[in-house]
Amino acid sequence: MYVCLCVGATNQMVSDAVAAGACTSKEVAAMCGAGGDCGRCRCTVRDIIEATLAARPTVDSDALHRLALDISPVGSH
Repeated sequence: MYVCLCVGATNQMVSDAVAAGACTSKEVAAMCGAGGDCGRCRCTVRDIIEATLAARPTVDSDALHRLALDISPVGSH
């Protein structure tokens, strides 16, 4: 579906920008153009950002910390 008619950006293009690291409408606009011209689509762009980020698997920072502590160079035990 087209999200931004000014540049012809689709919802997939916005989702791809978020997957590539964009977290704000300004960052999405810089990556794919959506929301960077007249601004009428910015609410939709923000909704797509929110939905895409919410669908990401969460990372357990405590588990990552424990994993980092558990990793040691070979032969150090």
